[in-house]
Amino acid sequence: MHFANKYLLLPLIVTTSFITACGKQDEAESKKPETQVIAKVNGDEISIHQLNYQLARMGQASEEQSKLASKQILARLVDQQLLKQRALEEKLDRSPKTLQAIESSKDEILAQAYMDQLMSKAAKPSKAEIEAFYQDNPELFANRRIYRLQELVVDINKDKFAEVQAGLKDIKTMNEVAVWLKEKNHPFTANSNVRAAEQLPLEMLKKLHPIKDGEWIAVPTERSLNIVHLAASQSKPISRDDATPFIEQYFLNQNKSKLAKNEMETLNSNAKIEYVGAFSDMKKSSTDSAITIDAKSDPLQEKSEQVKKMQTDKTESATPSTKPSTDQPSIDKGLSGL
Repeated sequence: MHFANKYLLLPLIVTTSFITACGKQDEAESKKPETQVIAKVNGDEISIHQLNYQLARMGQASEEQSKLASKQILARLVDQQLLKQRALEEKLDRSPKTLQAIESSKDEILAQAYMDQLMSKAAKPSKAEIEAFYQDNPELFANRRIYRLQELVVDINKDKFAEVQAGLKDIKTMNEVAVWLKEKNHPFTANSNVRAAEQLPLEMLKKLHPIKDGEWIAVPTERSLNIVHLAASQSKPISRDDATPFIEQYFLNQNKSKLAKNEMETLNSNAKIEYVGAFSDMKKSSTDSAITIDAKSDPLQEKSEQVKKMQTDKTESATPSTKPSTDQPSIDKGLSGL
């Protein structure tokens, strides 16, 4: 589960167990297995269960990654325990502001718990769906490429797109394109990037995949006309077997989203909801839930990272890495919805 950052500290303060000062510890507590305790902070214990809970929230990780993360998480838990102790000394657990935040966190945790339970019922894709997705998207899998791209983002209104595209029709090189744009006083910014197929917007990928190295295309967007030049590319196909787990996760995420949307629409339609006071003009809504769906991050982006690990040497030798620019609306978005 993922919770808002501002609530990260308070739930840990609330849920971390502490020993009360009054009375003696009973015999069972004093004989707690030492293996469960991984740290003591001024006598207060941090257990392996607290660490495992935080590790589980990270999702899948290798053994080496888990070991490194365990030390980082434990250091954070120690810091939080120290802060919790100071908060109790200052009696902040009794302040109205803290109590309100705790109650709000409790509501969020319960809502998320229900959503997680619902998400566990999401259906997995069939073999036929996986095969169809693989066959329908060759540019992502069987014919996948790594693209080295150069882009000129032309800052003009939509009504001038056709005029600029017509003027660039017979121009062959990006240098000539840049010269023409300057002569016509069309402002633009230049960017370059190396991108795997799954890191490109699907609409752009469909247009980019058919062209050859050295060619360029004009891609209209809502705010600009982007001239995208394919400087070089390298074939990096993904087999069906390697692609299967990522396609499965993609469909699973889609099904979770549908479940969440349908459930919120049903709950809203069946509930008696009244807005009062300054919000009396609001109406019952059936929009998407704001509750976080506990799904893995973009499965095809995850595929990109794993493929990159397997093929780092070859990829780096063929496609030198270039730091992404923040001014790349068309290249940097990644596959929408995947």
